[in-house]
Amino acid sequence: PRNLDTLHGCDISAFDYDWTLSEESQVKALVQQARHVWTCSYVQEHYPDSMHFLDYARHGFSFLQKALWDQEYGGFHAYCHPDGSPVEDRMHEKRIYGQAFAVYGLAQYYRVSYDPEALELAKKAFLWMEDHAHDPEYGGYFEFLFREGGPMLERDSLQVASGDSPGIGLKDYNSSIHIMEALTELYRVWPDPLVKTRLEEMFHLIRDTFIHPDGYLQLYFYPDWTLVPEEEMERRSPENHWFTQHLTYGHDVETAFLLMETAHILEMESDEDTRSIAKRLVDHSLESGWDPEYGGFFDAGKKEQGLVSIINRNKSWWGLVEGMNALLLMHSLYPDDPQEYGQKFLLSWEHIDSYLIDKEHGGWYNASLDSSPESVRSKKSHIWKTTYHNTRGMINCIGMLRNSLH
Repeated sequence: PRNLDTLHGCDISAFDYDWTLSEESQVKALVQQARHVWTCSYVQEHYPDSMHFLDYARHGFSFLQKALWDQEYGGFHAYCHPDGSPVEDRMHEKRIYGQAFAVYGLAQYYRVSYDPEALELAKKAFLWMEDHAHDPEYGGYFEFLFREGGPMLERDSLQVASGDSPGIGLKDYNSSIHIMEALTELYRVWPDPLVKTRLEEMFHLIRDTFIHPDGYLQLYFYPDWTLVPEEEMERRSPENHWFTQHLTYGHDVETAFLLMETAHILEMESDEDTRSIAKRLVDHSLESGWDPEYGGFFDAGKKEQGLVSIINRNKSWWGLVEGMNALLLMHSLYPDDPQEYGQKFLLSWEHIDSYLIDKEHGGWYNASLDSSPESVRSKKSHIWKTTYHNTRGMINCIGMLRNSLH
């Protein structure tokens, strides 16, 4: 409950390590606020007696509707001030990543509230994406958009923060997997033919284009789905080029789950190609990104001359819980596999319980303390840290464990 901003609406953006209010900017970010709406609605769905979570979700929905929706051009602003006014230096741009999470949260909120205004706003957001971000020639969606819609190209890179500019004019893995995730949620509540067409499109692009045959996500593509070569990403981001070319284990295991979730909705759950690719994502992550000493997945690796080295030994909260979820899913599909997914799931949970959950103040650290001891004093909440990954992973694991007992 302390997350609720009862003065301005939606949720407070940042808390320090001990859950005192952070002195850093309390600017509201669309991704964070939409994730809170989804999370509270997901808890409500699975724990229907906890009606206060529906109230929390309704509180968040109101802010999405009244403050973050762009009344002039449509779509959602990426950021706003607590009073709902736009952040001036970010007004000219929108991101498809945030639009997708808004659709995701609105659709899940509608599932538990049956509020017609929530479904109507989800439809408007989807159609805005269709008109302003979807590529009618090659398929998929552009991430960087002008406020009024339409993709930014590389020549427009000076209009956004320099750290973001390498992806301008490209199609990227992170927004794409979450667009698929959002359309999956939307299709549950609005089985519209166009939604299904776009969902199938994203499913096949992610499964058949983004994933390398060895079992990891390839990160950036030109609009025609030609892979952007490493030297081009280095040109675009010379100081941080490793981050545009790395192996991202958290996203790989998360994508394994998301593909299976979408396959279920598309009635393709038994499709062997999809199962095999999801399994390959998890297996490759275990083979090159798993910590054999403490358990859990490292944040990032780099593949050079056929060999993988770990370039970021942090273990983020979100990647660890997505890993736990994916391992138990693989165990349910392949209980006798030599990878011993069930045993690694147990190790993964033990690692989270020992190194990631703050037993003194509550909540989860940003990264597990075995590899990132400084995380003990890191912020418990900020615009990129919400309870979305934690809640989904734990509720899904509880469900799978209960099913295994029957």
